[in-house]
Amino acid sequence: MENQVQIIREQSKGADYTLLLKRLEKTVIQDDGNEKCQAVLQKKEIWESLSQTQAFEWAGLAQIAGLVDTALEIYELLVTRTPDLETAWKEYIELLDILDRKALLVSVIQRAKKNLPNGFVDTWIRQINITGTNSFQTEFKPASDPFVEMQTRQKLLTNYLSLFSGRSDVFAGQWADRKIGKSGYVPVRRPMGMQDLEDHLKGLKTYGFYLMDKNAEVCCGVIDADLVPKFREKKKNDSIVRQFKKEQSYMISRIRQSSKILELNPVVEVSGYKGFHFWYFMDSPVPASRVRQALLGIAQSLKHDLTFFDLEVFPKQDHLTGKGFGNLVKFPLGVHRLSGKRSFFPACLKKDTESQLAYLVSVKKSPVDMVKTAPEKTIVQNLLFHPKMQVMSEKYPELFELERCCPAMGHIIAAARGKTSLSVREEKILYQTLGFLPDARKLLHYLMSMG
Repeated sequence: MENQVQIIREQSKGADYTLLLKRLEKTVIQDDGNEKCQAVLQKKEIWESLSQTQAFEWAGLAQIAGLVDTALEIYELLVTRTPDLETAWKEYIELLDILDRKALLVSVIQRAKKNLPNGFVDTWIRQINITGTNSFQTEFKPASDPFVEMQTRQKLLTNYLSLFSGRSDVFAGQWADRKIGKSGYVPVRRPMGMQDLEDHLKGLKTYGFYLMDKNAEVCCGVIDADLVPKFREKKKNDSIVRQFKKEQSYMISRIRQSSKILELNPVVEVSGYKGFHFWYFMDSPVPASRVRQALLGIAQSLKHDLTFFDLEVFPKQDHLTGKGFGNLVKFPLGVHRLSGKRSFFPACLKKDTESQLAYLVSVKKSPVDMVKTAPEKTIVQNLLFHPKMQVMSEKYPELFELERCCPAMGHIIAAARGKTSLSVREEKILYQTLGFLPDARKLLHYLMSMG
């Protein structure tokens, strides 16, 4: 690596750095802690000579390798050289927000506003949910005892690790190749320390944990709701956006409702990469097979109703096979190395890390009695025939079957039952579908009376 750098230094100012970038990319993905690689990434005389496109790649590699200050320096160079370069301002501002560097964030936002078209920065900030930019200049945080602050932080981190716990002798580090849109994890074969967690929360690294312990038991499970790939394009027409938002609300409501039947309390996390995680924390270790069975019951009762989301359950295995450590999930409140987005818990209105950690203190773990003891048939039956659905299946069987078997009608019927206003188009669909049934008047009256 050092020899390659020396060769490039001796070349002319217009040198092609493509080969070096490829080698760095390969090294970072394989081992983002490689000291020689990090040393090269920090060499200012190299990245100052890069083309605009190459500089963006270099900044991305620096960020993956945990060299966030180098990435920030590169973005500063880009916006200084080309003040109207929107992409550079975006990356710069978003990274500062991820790192929670509020003073510099406010300063950079003000500079961006002076160099970009009117309203552009404000619109973009609203779209990506940049936090703290309005209140920072007016809020004053009184000085407090550093020892008390340290103790408070320690308690919050300890609580965090008590919730997101799995195998204790190993965890996983995430790598990402933004160029080809791929990411993955490699095992870190030692217990996770508090400094590792701090690095994760600061966005310097991204870590995950293996759910299953050596006894094939878990303390938590996850339903992962990912946006279907074909809907991941950034630009969507208004109709698609409306349908997506309705399905999103419907999905969250249904998962919460079904979970309640099994005496489980899901905690919703926005994953940072096109989806949601529904976390289930158990008040004692449970066989992985039982948790998987319960969460599969919830997911399978809903999956046929979804167009925009795919549901996946973790753990996926009942037992360890002896090859590897089983399934892993990403620790929350970190930065996804591929998207650069930080995950958060939407139930907490403030998105800064301290507030999010404090919110987790109020999270209640689920009792495990039903999950441990209920037969599989009982779980499925409870999910299909909980009280609200039982009433509809008996009094309005046509609606029950439509909601259960037809996703499009299911969304509309569920929205009506949830007292959500229907659009004119949705009302027409209801009339045209139900209007030919013998009990059309009764069915329509039931649904419309709920609005």
